[in-house]
Amino acid sequence: MLFVEDIGEPPDGDSIMFEWEENFEPYILDRGRSYARKGTVKHIIKQGDVIEAVVEGSEYYQVKIRYDGHHLLDSFCSCPYAAKGMFCKHMAAVLYVADTGSDTAASFTGEEKKYIPENDVIPIANLIGEADRSQLEAVLLGLVYSDDKTESRVRAMLAGVSVRSDLSELKNEIDRIFDTYSGRGGYIGYHTVMDFANDLITYLENVTGRLFDDGCSYEAFELSVYAYVEVGNCDIDDDGEISLISSCCYGIWQKAVQNCSDAEVALIREWFEDHSDDGTVFDYLEDVLQDFLRYELATKEELREEIRSLDTLIEKSKGSNKCLSVFTCFYGYNIEAVELRMILMKRLGAEEKEIEDFRRKNMCFQSIRKYYLQKAQTEGDTEEEIRLLEESRRLDADSSYLVNSYSKRLIEIYHAQKDFAHEKEERKKAFMSYQLSTIDDFRRCRALCSVEEWNKVRAELIRSRNGTDKRCELLAEEKMLPELFEEISKQDKKRILYDKYGFLLADDYSVPILQEYRRYVSSVAEHARNRTSYDELIRYLMRMKQYTGGQEMVRNLCLAWIDRYPTRKLMVQELRKMI
Repeated sequence: MLFVEDIGEPPDGDSIMFEWEENFEPYILDRGRSYARKGTVKHIIKQGDVIEAVVEGSEYYQVKIRYDGHHLLDSFCSCPYAAKGMFCKHMAAVLYVADTGSDTAASFTGEEKKYIPENDVIPIANLIGEADRSQLEAVLLGLVYSDDKTESRVRAMLAGVSVRSDLSELKNEIDRIFDTYSGRGGYIGYHTVMDFANDLITYLENVTGRLFDDGCSYEAFELSVYAYVEVGNCDIDDDGEISLISSCCYGIWQKAVQNCSDAEVALIREWFEDHSDDGTVFDYLEDVLQDFLRYELATKEELREEIRSLDTLIEKSKGSNKCLSVFTCFYGYNIEAVELRMILMKRLGAEEKEIEDFRRKNMCFQSIRKYYLQKAQTEGDTEEEIRLLEESRRLDADSSYLVNSYSKRLIEIYHAQKDFAHEKEERKKAFMSYQLSTIDDFRRCRALCSVEEWNKVRAELIRSRNGTDKRCELLAEEKMLPELFEEISKQDKKRILYDKYGFLLADDYSVPILQEYRRYVSSVAEHARNRTSYDELIRYLMRMKQYTGGQEMVRNLCLAWIDRYPTRKLMVQELRKMI
């Protein structure tokens, strides 16, 4: 059950009804009773044998009590008195309110009690929305003081910045985040690195966001650089978190360059020139600094030179459906030269028409066509999307994976349009061109064909499979048993295929199947010397018994082996069971 705000009595029978007062000192009980009468117990929740509440004192305290129906099992309160291991007045107040069997319970409040059944717990969002500021502050402080990492997270989310904030104070907050997670040895381990990265990124985004809003773009740059250098000199068990922090800082630097004055941008460039290769940060973090200097702080002439280098790579790529790539830390470790060129064109102020013309000239590259395919799909231009898919299938014919992805999308389009003739043809093409097509793809093709048409189509689909297993699977699906037996008979490892399809063929082909199994078990019996071999032998003998004529063949084999291998007692013992 849940009692809210200044509560009175719930319905009869909902008290905790056990002797708990003996656990408390008399003066603590008096104070608890007084607290209960004053209505300081807020948001009390009783679920099963657990009671939780917030009690208003000099600040708000959290109370949690667990009992077994007869005794208090454990109790918690966030007040200093309870921290010493003592039963406090806040606990007593909560128990007085919850224990409606107490002879003093009725005097706690004269107001009608609000009562909500136990299963209808008020949503936490409602409780927060109805609470006043002092309550929320008290609850938040209680959480913060209970755990260093919670405090770090709250600080990161609530950090405020004034127009000309003291950067040293903001940097101290960054130091404190590092101290919270690094431990005595200055090492941020695997179990805490994700929380550390989240807190640092949240702090940087919140604080620099306010700095940008206040016109302090250079200060935002300085703060993010400070954090970056700290990361670049910290011992971190990294699993991608450093990359996330780097991307966050890179984005802040980009915004700083866009919003700073020319003089400030010159200072930023000077910092990168001085520190991108001097050991200020370790390993690939230097690569990030060098990339920023190369792509974000380049002069117009430097950008044009970079574009000329990219054009050389693009020209070399002609004749292929994939453009040569460039290594960058921010735009992607393998961003295609054609993609990076368009980014740099925008940096130089190119109009959208110029970029569009460049893109259209390079439709040979799969990445460009992917852009237009997504655009056509977003805009609902089905005709254009179909045209691009057909063109892409032709240009990317060397990649069965890409061709199949285009076919799948065409199938989706035709199916949505109820164009079943085109869907049928597309499914057939997709199945025949893609060796990883499944039995379900085969069945969908069949569902779209008439009986007469299917007899022809299925033969084409089966012949398109390169592997014996796939052909056998389709022949078995179609119950084409003579063809299935013929396919298996051509193979060297017939036994394995008989294991899978033998019972399907048993009515007409028991004799050759048993002969194949007989050759195998005779070899196993000859070399059997351990339990594994005996188990294999018995498994196949049991399988053989299920074929017509198998019982007699197995009996004769067992009798012959018992006579031939009398010293193999365990094997003989198992063989006798098979007779």
